[in-house]
Amino acid sequence: MGPEQYSRRAAIASAASVAGSLALVVGAVLYLLTGEISTAVFLCVLIGVGGLGLWMAWAPDELRAWISGRQTRYGTASVFVTILFAGLVIAITMLADRANITADLTGVQRYTLNRPTLDTIEQVAARGFRVRLVGFFSGRTLREREQADLLLRQYDARGGDTIQVEYVDPDARPEMARAYGYQAGQDGSIYLALLDAEGQPLSNASPRLIGPASERDITTALRTLVSAGRFKVYFTTGHGELDIRRTDDASISRLAVSLIDAGIAAEQLSLLDALNTGIPEDASAVMIVGARARFTEEEVALLGRYLQRGGRLAIFTDPPLVDEGTALANTFLEEGSPFSDYLWDEFGVRPRDALLIQSAPYYTNEFTPVISATLPHALLALAQNQQVIMSWVRSFDLVAEPSERQALYLREPLFASSNDSYGEVGLQELADTYRIEYNAGRDLPGPLIVGVTARRAGESQLDAAPRLVLIGDSDIVSNRFVQNLPGNVWFWTDLVDWLTGYVQAVSFTPVSDTSLLNLVVSDQQRSTIAVITMLVLPGSVLALGAAVWWYRRR
Repeated sequence: MGPEQYSRRAAIASAASVAGSLALVVGAVLYLLTGEISTAVFLCVLIGVGGLGLWMAWAPDELRAWISGRQTRYGTASVFVTILFAGLVIAITMLADRANITADLTGVQRYTLNRPTLDTIEQVAARGFRVRLVGFFSGRTLREREQADLLLRQYDARGGDTIQVEYVDPDARPEMARAYGYQAGQDGSIYLALLDAEGQPLSNASPRLIGPASERDITTALRTLVSAGRFKVYFTTGHGELDIRRTDDASISRLAVSLIDAGIAAEQLSLLDALNTGIPEDASAVMIVGARARFTEEEVALLGRYLQRGGRLAIFTDPPLVDEGTALANTFLEEGSPFSDYLWDEFGVRPRDALLIQSAPYYTNEFTPVISATLPHALLALAQNQQVIMSWVRSFDLVAEPSERQALYLREPLFASSNDSYGEVGLQELADTYRIEYNAGRDLPGPLIVGVTARRAGESQLDAAPRLVLIGDSDIVSNRFVQNLPGNVWFWTDLVDWLTGYVQAVSFTPVSDTSLLNLVVSDQQRSTIAVITMLVLPGSVLALGAAVWWYRRR
């Protein structure tokens, strides 16, 4: 073999050694990424072994020189440092990817749980609760699961034994989906379940649907849990009020159920029994719904003392003509009664002994008006611009020139009838003839105020100051109406919050907003990042070192 041919073979052998080494590195990285010996891994090993074998066979002198020569003595440390660095980069990247490690590097900690959330988690643990956050994600919502996991893993880490996180594919585990109340269209939703000592969902507590993963909604659900027992609403009895225990359409059991589901206790209260003990200190609000008989002066004084210490009172009163065809049997808040006089002298508000007649718009007839919640009022949040249905309604009169006592309160109309309405004063005549006819000079021209609130001027939600709500109908919150009419449901929610401050206590606005930056990448994007981090960058370093070595060798 001539010198020129030998030199050519040595050059080919050297190139084969470099290609073989790189092929082995690529094959090792691919194996670590996939966890299996794929065709690509096998080809890389085959090329690597072949390249190094060709180098050993065609350039044995170069191999011996590389092992024992001066280049090895001075270059071995650099080679090992380069390989160690590349290996560390690959290992750290793979561990971080598999462990799904994240770090919030924003200056305001935008992607970290807020302090109110951390406080809530501590309160859940302090009260001895154990909860499980279950995310239902099918194969169609894996991307949403990754996004949710960025948030849920923080609850899991902060909650310790108090909060568990679990993911369920509703298609693969339909029995568990049914157990949680999962329904079609809830793919990508989070449920919260209370656990017993063995870590199983409590049989007497239904899992709560939270919806898509968000810190606001999850923490609100946890705060609702913590607030259980903190709020309590009493419903008066003894005067023909609607019953929170009966389930017929004319009763108000759905109100009690809605309160209990939200963590607010609902209990009946006999004012006669409370004359000696007073209204309980734990009363967040007192409600009088559909009373028919007069309150005694002692009972009115009892409620007056409750209001003066910062109590909250809601009254749902019907007109003297309670329902079609009945006699004038409703004496609650009739003119001259102790309660009616108290409301006027203290708050400057009193009901009128008149029945609202509204020709348009109405629900079934002129006695069931449709009231649009368009008046500006702080109570109307969810119900703003919604339609509320009433039945057999009375209106209210507001003082025009308040006395010194009445001037302490701010009277704000809540609901008003339409222009196509009037207040029928001749109730006995209406009951006898059932003839709807407006009589000028006697009847009250519309629009009329059928809902009003009174509160101390300048007081806030958290101030210990009296609040009063007067609604000229009790059917507005009956089972029949709150079951089918969303506007009535929204109004009930707004009313409870305005009286008790419940929503303000359990909800908050987090600083973080994961919609500002997409932190979840696709599989293709993740593969590209992995290739650049674990192949291109270390490969570039190795290639540069090989080029320097090749140049110095030449």
